[in-house]
Amino acid sequence: MTRLALLVVTCAVALLPRHLRDRYREQWRADVLGAAEAGLSPLGVAVGALRIANVRKAVLPIGVLAIGLRLRESTRFSAVLAVLVLANLGGMFLLVV
Repeated sequence: MTRLALLVVTCAVALLPRHLRDRYREQWRADVLGAAEAGLSPLGVAVGALRIANVRKAVLPIGVLAIGLRLRESTRFSAVLAVLVLANLGGMFLLVV
């Protein structure tokens, strides 16, 4: 049962973007191997990982949210100010309409 669960985890990891694969592979393999100790089914944990991998791929930020997420670690004042202005203009537009 654990082998099948590890195979499902391997398939789930293949659905992820390349830069996330190593992190999630290690985490999900450890979760599957430790599932029995917690009283969980290893296959259930692996199927959960597969569901997360599918959902993660489908959610894409758009508009101001995408810009904000892209610049969230920016230390440039102008970039942060631009995102704030766009967000406020969008909010004002929603209030007026």
